[in-house]
Amino acid sequence: MHDTGSDHGRQDFRIDDVIPVSDKKMTMEEFETCKNRVGIRSRQNSMLQQMVGRDIFAAGAHEEVNPEMTQALEALDAKLNYLIGVNMLNDASHSDMQERPVNLSLTGISFVTEHCYQVGDATLVNLMLPSFPPSILELVGTIVRAERLDNQRLKIGARFYFRCDDEEDTIAKYVYRRHRETIRANKKRSVHSV
Repeated sequence: MHDTGSDHGRQDFRIDDVIPVSDKKMTMEEFETCKNRVGIRSRQNSMLQQMVGRDIFAAGAHEEVNPEMTQALEALDAKLNYLIGVNMLNDASHSDMQERPVNLSLTGISFVTEHCYQVGDATLVNLMLPSFPPSILELVGTIVRAERLDNQRLKIGARFYFRCDDEEDTIAKYVYRRHRETIRANKKRSVHSV
């Protein structure tokens, strides 16, 4: 199932998943301030790439690659990724994130919340995408749909406002990967049911 994303000129795949999520209602003043400042979690990946270098394992045309050094750097990179992942999981377990069913796409997210929102309100959404290392994002957005389920719960739809390319890229990679996994699982089920 997919929709055409008008903002991106490409298909906007939607996936259903269960991931750790938290949300916080923001004032429009907080939203305006926040949307021009990239969240710390969203900056972590960029900072690590800048510190280590994006092409650390690629040699230039005039350089010779030292295989032992490359192997040592790859081992160090794997260990650092592991430690970062463990640290992020520990941070997430001490936060207010709860595993919830979500409908996620490149442009936004839908889930049930206890907070009171109206269409047009601003929100800060923290989510952890299951990957290695885990990706924890602090995303800002606006509420585009709010449906009252009962006295305490609301099903909301929020449109993301990406503050950097890394936020958008991380969501896109996860959504497209999960979409491919769903297609493959459906193909296997249909082959086995014949």
